[in-house]
Amino acid sequence: MIEFLNLLKGGIPLDFKLASSFKKILESLLSQNVLEVRKNRYILKKSFCIGKVELAREGYGFVIPLPRGKMQDWLVEKNLLKGAQKGDIVLAKAIKRQNATRTFAKVLQILESKEISILCYLEKYKLDCMAISIPNEIPYKIKASQKSLKTLPANTILKLNPRNGEILEVLGAIDDPSIDERIVLSLQNRTEDFSIQAQLEADNFQNVRLRDFKERVDCTHLPFCAIDPVGAKDHDDAICFDSENSTLFVAIADVSYYVPNESALDLEARNRGFSIYFPHKSIPMLPRVLSENLCSLSEGNLRLAMVWKIRLHKRTNAVLHSELFEAVIKVRQKLSYAMVDTLLESGQNKAIKPVVKKMLFALNTLAQKLRQKRLKLGFDFAGDESVMELDNNLELKDLKIESQTLSHQMVEECMLLANIQSAKLQSAKTTQNDMQLKLGIYRTHGEPRAESIQDLFTELRLLGVWNLKTIPKDSKALHRAIAMIQTALKGTHLAQEVDKLIIRAMQQAAYSSHNIGHFGLGFQEYSHFTSPIRRYSDLILHRILKAKIKLNTTQDSLESLPQICEILSQKEREVAKIEMDFKDRKFARFLFKRIEQAYMGVIINEKSPQLVMLTTPPLQGARVVCLKGVGVKYQKVRIQIIDVNLATAKVYGRIVESFNERFGVQSEAISKYIFASTHLRVKKQRESARLEARKMAKSIAKTKKKKSYIPRHKRKGR
Repeated sequence: MIEFLNLLKGGIPLDFKLASSFKKILESLLSQNVLEVRKNRYILKKSFCIGKVELAREGYGFVIPLPRGKMQDWLVEKNLLKGAQKGDIVLAKAIKRQNATRTFAKVLQILESKEISILCYLEKYKLDCMAISIPNEIPYKIKASQKSLKTLPANTILKLNPRNGEILEVLGAIDDPSIDERIVLSLQNRTEDFSIQAQLEADNFQNVRLRDFKERVDCTHLPFCAIDPVGAKDHDDAICFDSENSTLFVAIADVSYYVPNESALDLEARNRGFSIYFPHKSIPMLPRVLSENLCSLSEGNLRLAMVWKIRLHKRTNAVLHSELFEAVIKVRQKLSYAMVDTLLESGQNKAIKPVVKKMLFALNTLAQKLRQKRLKLGFDFAGDESVMELDNNLELKDLKIESQTLSHQMVEECMLLANIQSAKLQSAKTTQNDMQLKLGIYRTHGEPRAESIQDLFTELRLLGVWNLKTIPKDSKALHRAIAMIQTALKGTHLAQEVDKLIIRAMQQAAYSSHNIGHFGLGFQEYSHFTSPIRRYSDLILHRILKAKIKLNTTQDSLESLPQICEILSQKEREVAKIEMDFKDRKFARFLFKRIEQAYMGVIINEKSPQLVMLTTPPLQGARVVCLKGVGVKYQKVRIQIIDVNLATAKVYGRIVESFNERFGVQSEAISKYIFASTHLRVKKQRESARLEARKMAKSIAKTKKKKSYIPRHKRKGR
């Protein structure tokens, strides 16, 4: 559904080839007369909206338009929801309300229903016990006796059926730090345990022996190395570079050999979509006997792999020839990013084997040239990542900020090259007369919307980093402008914040069965191929490309891709939410023991209540809802913690001190920004009030005109 809505957002051409599942949705919408033809494209009429339902604690709901853009949420009263629950995708129609400042609507049809359970915490009142949902804090009645409920501790975490209030599971007490993991998984209906059938299938495989795979290319003589973070166990990829022949080998774990389509393992992997990474552990997409053993490209072991052999031009580094084949490899050495960085920076590292060492120097030179060439069309953003460290009690101990280094860039450029070649092979014709619809699994990223770019450069002007009057109007001009800004800010504290603004102005990358290119990377064709142990999208692409190189692909096997792409895009957002929510809960638990203490932070929004992002270690990135005190976006403040709700992971505070500084720039420049920002906000409020007054005046004039009586002899035409 989401992929279809992305297509509909820009208008679907009348002659556009759609997958059969998308055709059914289009025909359904046409039959309900909610589409119109404009410039030979199907467009949703302005009075209709397709979106996801969110519920408020008062009982009414909101329809959040999809895909998410600048369009305001539509408010739906309780009696007009038509039974829609949180997460359902619905078709809604706008309804008129006299003097309304926002859009009211009614649900016409539930297009996609999401059967869910809800997570709640037990709230005890004088006589009764109520369930309060997480995170929206909507009250629910519990189908259980009050006597039995009162035996449970306050703030016990429960899983309920929202339709009848039946208790499905008791997760435990909120005071236990280990419950944070269970909460974030339950909020997205996830579990760590695999089905018995999937586990049995995984346990049934034997170690790889060369004599059992004579049909595969023997690449055990090549000095492959795997480069991953310290402590990583699931090694998807290994690289090898022959500098004399300018040939790059990228080996990716052949997970599709172990996970047949529609097997119990496949159904489990499809349901999970992605591996989940917490600071203290991972929850893999596949059973650990595969993800951390048989599939993982570990040092010194024979492993099955899909290998890209890519020959490059020695001067231009353009791809001259590439081929994909099934192989058996043996990783010569497993390295960490830190080990490779030490080698590249100092020129020495005794722990790295000589044959691997020589290869890494040559590969680093190649990677930097590839990167420089790629950034002529694509964007480069600060890759800083916060890594949380927990103590033995699973509470926050420290938070480290890790930046992208030469070793990260080396691996990244190799993986990008393999992903591009995979996308191109996927799009290639099977035969000379092949005219079939090229459904596949692509990683796509659309161009940013004009209004988002307008808002971005307004913000950059206020910050004083964009002084030109013009705003880029095409993708090339936008790339030049952003590259110029990033170069000017390189090495300053402002660089990372401006990168966040630019990323926020971009559309979200997604999986799609229809290729529309990747704007952010500057690629016409791009897909995910290099992480099949932890991403189901890559596993699917392996199957498609295996069939492609064996010339036995059929269109029928690809018909389900639109739905799979949509599900994977949704699951990717869910996993990101799980990992972020877990961090928020650890921040909340840390601050729960430090109520009334004050920390440094920066205001990150203009709306009320304002949000303050803390900058004091180890709380970098923790968000506090500001209940008292006001400021403007980007203003540095000291905020005192006044309350913490462990169940919802919400932290509340009050601003006790404000500063005219941020990002390490002069206070005079920030003072100018604060003045300009405040002035612009007041100006917008006044303009909005004027427009509202004009609308009301027109409405009153129309009403008076209807009511006024005109004598018959003075009426027009008499």
